[in-house]
Amino acid sequence: MNFSARFAQAHIRLLAETVGIRAGGSAAERRAGGLIARYFRSLGLATRVQPFRVQTPGSPFSEVRVEGLGVIPSRPVAATASTPAAGISGNLVFVETGEDVHLPAVPGKILLVYGELGTPEKYEALMRARPAAIVLAENIRFIEPRLTKLSNERFDAFGAVPTVRIRFEDAARLLRAGKTRIRIRTRVSHAWAASHNIIAELPGTDPDAAIVVVGGHYDSVWGGYGAQDNAAGAAVVMELARIFARRTSRRTVRFVTFGSEELGLRGSTAYVEALKEAHGAEAPRRRPPAWKLRPTELERHRLMLNVDLQGLLLGENYCPIGGPPELSSACRLLSSERGPAFRFDDDCYSSDNAPFAHAGIPTAAFGRLGVELMWAHTPADTLDRCHEESLQPIGEYLETFLSRWVIDAKAFPFPRVIPEEHRKKVEAYFRGRMFGYVESPAGGNGTGPASSRTSRSRRSPSAARRGASGR
Repeated sequence: MNFSARFAQAHIRLLAETVGIRAGGSAAERRAGGLIARYFRSLGLATRVQPFRVQTPGSPFSEVRVEGLGVIPSRPVAATASTPAAGISGNLVFVETGEDVHLPAVPGKILLVYGELGTPEKYEALMRARPAAIVLAENIRFIEPRLTKLSNERFDAFGAVPTVRIRFEDAARLLRAGKTRIRIRTRVSHAWAASHNIIAELPGTDPDAAIVVVGGHYDSVWGGYGAQDNAAGAAVVMELARIFARRTSRRTVRFVTFGSEELGLRGSTAYVEALKEAHGAEAPRRRPPAWKLRPTELERHRLMLNVDLQGLLLGENYCPIGGPPELSSACRLLSSERGPAFRFDDDCYSSDNAPFAHAGIPTAAFGRLGVELMWAHTPADTLDRCHEESLQPIGEYLETFLSRWVIDAKAFPFPRVIPEEHRKKVEAYFRGRMFGYVESPAGGNGTGPASSRTSRSRRSPSAARRGASGR
């Protein structure tokens, strides 16, 4: 095996420490992308940078002051709404998990919600209650408030109010003490900026043969160093690129580090939407007979391997597969043959594999799960939480998989098929996350997953609220 966890760890150090926090659309993300592109080019791989636009979290600020307890730690939910400079004061009303049945009939309250903003239906109900602000209590103990952002689609559809996160322990403390008088101050941004995918290509000898994407995102959440999530995944992709850069392959392999995954899979969505747009322009011009037709670039994409969440020392390897039985069998057999062990299933992994599966491209995602993921999306996701002993097995597994089934295989072994059960899970995933569209590089609106777009996804917040209240 040629995979070097030591080399991969050096890439993690570059991204998580030398660059550090690299939120989507930020100058630091652009710096990280530039360093990755330079590395790919140093390997002799044809490398291009694919731009797209994202709504950036900026530098959000929050302060939560509880009468009798003083200021408690908090973080704003980025891209929601800002308070007036003096803040918003009022009595805190605990509404359990924020479901419709618990919401007050009187508007203008500050709501304390246990957990997350949840599904589009739950969020719509929260906005229909017209609160003055929302306080989210973390549903995991002993962690600092996490770093999250409201999607621009959800903002466009339903609007937003000032929203902050606080620790579980602080929420319990103020409820037990009966401290409900609270003042909240927030400042958030709704600016747009450029983000980038970095695409390095090992060209295949057959221009009509399959294209296989090996990818992982390189951005972090705002305010977090993103070592496990996902400098480690990007580092594995970079190390695999080094291994295969000098190999000859009948099939084209693209090593892609995606930007702005943490803002809603924006980079992988932009990549797939560009394929769809080119396919839509090219396919109608083709004429039969079928055996003379050259496949479009979208049709040539036959497999996507995604690497997201790696480096945990104590944990379990996880591989959700969205593809034909041959792909599932190959993954399982290789695990049995040489290790490591995985927990396999056919769920839709919430990462950059999902837009590919939605476009009909088989996927396998590789993550490592465990207790330490409690630090994901917090400033505690740092280099010291990534371990070479964890990176080496997954790197060797993927090296063997690519050599056997992609680079050296006489015939590509995996049909371009998404099982109906997985397709339904992907559709449900996008409906639940309410992704709608991503802006194209030219500034026009490209279409996102059709199943998640609704007629209200382009309405103004005020129009959306009027429509919601009329239901």
